[in-house]
Amino acid sequence: MSSSLRQIAARPQLVVLSIMIFVQGCAYGSTLPYLGVTAIGALGMSDQAFSALTVVASIMTVAISVSLGILSDGMGDKRRMIAVLALAGTFGYGAIFLFPSIPVFVVATALIIPFAQAVHSLLFASARIETAALSPRDTAAVNTTVRSFMSASWVVMPAVLGIVLARSPNMLGAWGAAACCTLIVSVSALLLLAAPKPSREKTANGDTAFFTALRELVRADMLVRMIAMAAVTGTTRLATMIWPLILTLELGGSTRDVGFIAALIAFIEIPFMLLAASLLKTVNLLTLIVGASLLYGLHMVGYAFATEPWHFYMLALPGAAAAAALLSLPITYFQDLFPTKPGLGTAFMPINSFLGNAVSAGTFAAGSHYFGYQGTAWLGLALALMGVSGLLLVERRSA
Repeated sequence: MSSSLRQIAARPQLVVLSIMIFVQGCAYGSTLPYLGVTAIGALGMSDQAFSALTVVASIMTVAISVSLGILSDGMGDKRRMIAVLALAGTFGYGAIFLFPSIPVFVVATALIIPFAQAVHSLLFASARIETAALSPRDTAAVNTTVRSFMSASWVVMPAVLGIVLARSPNMLGAWGAAACCTLIVSVSALLLLAAPKPSREKTANGDTAFFTALRELVRADMLVRMIAMAAVTGTTRLATMIWPLILTLELGGSTRDVGFIAALIAFIEIPFMLLAASLLKTVNLLTLIVGASLLYGLHMVGYAFATEPWHFYMLALPGAAAAAALLSLPITYFQDLFPTKPGLGTAFMPINSFLGNAVSAGTFAAGSHYFGYQGTAWLGLALALMGVSGLLLVERRSA
């Protein structure tokens, strides 16, 4: 057992939070892979309507997660907030499962489920508080390990649902599973999480603290960091867009190959996340992010030269190794910028995810039009280089 896992095991509240993060991740992992298939295929929503819905849901998720993350820094006890937000997910996912129709799907996805997505930020912020007594390097290592529990849920849940719902005419059962997961999180928040220790620190007025935190978000150096990290995140999102297309449409691979490779990448990521956590004890956090970004960009160049389906199986190892770091380390990077405000630090993650999706979508649209799918892989390297340059530049100016 790694030292980070031992430190988690020695802290009962961290164990509970890690399990809750896993279960909450199961809720998200249950439905996201089947969102388009269910909306368009099962319910009959148009492509344009579904695209508009995903944009609205993304904006709502960012706005709610950021706002509640900031507000949570002024709250001593986050248990009730977590319970209520998770319960919103139970109602939203449950409504889609029990009353499958386009109106219910739209309302639940755009207006209700985004509140449940904010639970991720609150759980990670709570985990950060539990590691406050550790050294900075141990804190970073433990938080990176905790992040791996969410990745593990993405390995377990899609596989379980694929088996359970293999003979089902649709994937609506995934929303029922997600409703059960969020209900477990809600109950756990009330019954298993301990009340926080009383703090003697005075908190600022609610409105003042909220707007002060918002100003922190739009500081010039923070904007550079967000854009640079979005470019790095966009690299990983771009890869997930293009490699299945290259494999199946240009190299004659099958959808079975896509499934096998996706599962292989997910399995490889987990041990490399634990390795990244161990390296944080001796290697600088930014150094790991820069190294992983460059490795991932170079691995994407392999897509441009791939000529056989088996090449993608070979590229899974370096891609998963680098992606493991890029998935688990940014949250620690942003939290370290605001060590006394874990909610604010964690609030950067939904922003980073939203911006990363926007960067990858724009790059894919332009790249696929002008360069084709394999040519677009070179743009992945360009994004990685841009992100790394931005991060190094802002850190040098802040030093």
